[in-house]
Amino acid sequence: MNKNRVILAAAGGVIALAVLVMAFLTWLAYAAKVAAQEGDDEEGTDGLETVVSRAQSLSGKPIYPCAESVKALKADAETLSAWQAEALKFASRGDRPIEKTTPPAFKAFIVADAKRIASLRGSVNGALVKPDFAFGPFKDYVIEGKMPPEANLVEIQRRWDDVATIAETLAACGVNELVDVAFRDDAAAKEAAEKENAKKDRRGGRAGKKGAEKEPAVRPAAYGYTFTFLARPPALVKVLNALTTCERFTVICGLTFDRSRDVIKDALGGDEKKGEAQPASSGRRHRRGAAQDAARSSAFAAGQEDDAAKGGIVTDPLGDAPFAVTLSVTVYDFRSMEAGAGAKAEEKAEGKTDEKGKEAAR
Repeated sequence: MNKNRVILAAAGGVIALAVLVMAFLTWLAYAAKVAAQEGDDEEGTDGLETVVSRAQSLSGKPIYPCAESVKALKADAETLSAWQAEALKFASRGDRPIEKTTPPAFKAFIVADAKRIASLRGSVNGALVKPDFAFGPFKDYVIEGKMPPEANLVEIQRRWDDVATIAETLAACGVNELVDVAFRDDAAAKEAAEKENAKKDRRGGRAGKKGAEKEPAVRPAAYGYTFTFLARPPALVKVLNALTTCERFTVICGLTFDRSRDVIKDALGGDEKKGEAQPASSGRRHRRGAAQDAARSSAFAAGQEDDAAKGGIVTDPLGDAPFAVTLSVTVYDFRSMEAGAGAKAEEKAEGKTDEKGKEAAR
């Protein structure tokens, strides 16, 4: 056997040995993985699948009613109740009381308050609204002199308080003009809420008396509004910050804004120049365009200062027209200031105290 064959045989043997070692190591890794997943009967260890299956079966079973479990569940329930009470207290810190009144008295109040809101600071001759502003849905009571119905008096009071509060916020933030206010149609939201309440009632009926006691005694009132106003960018930012940080629980549901007027387009002539150019024939239009291009090129070559001195178009961003803003909000009141809400809370607290006393006596 010559030298080359010896070298090739040795190399082949080394390669075969390396392949066997790699196969053995791969088999060991696979066996360890299978043992980790399925367990090892020889060593008596459980695998991952066995442990997970056991944990799932144990988690699906009811909690064993030992003393420690009952104590832990009561502690968790008390913690959850305390958190709910604190969250409700924080959310309802901006609730407003509704004073008991009569339709004539409220009509006199709403007319006087409308004059006050109309005189808030704005850009319409120093006022927030125009002289013919009708306050949207309240036009019947403010302008036309109709009497608010007694059956809906509480709702009208709440809605007027919300509109007055947001109008004051707009004026304080420097809005130019309040253009319109309207009630937002929450039919879909109300239908969804009614369906959810019906489901809760059914669940409460199946759960029995304990499930029914968990339902809140007083549901919060939610009213939607759409405000249309004119505001510059700094004022619009102030409005959004004020509404998101105010104590009154207000949710911004939608916001759109656009330039109420294009200053550059108006300076260039807008639609007037477009209308003047339509009667001209195409040939004359091309010749006129070529002449205008030549004039503009010469003016540009002479410099922008000379062009401005000759009557060129100069715009100031600070003098641009304000944004036309459409803002949709929903104002919530948790009725914590209503008459009887405090009494119900006290009765509930006294009931809990009596129950604890009875348990301690037992």
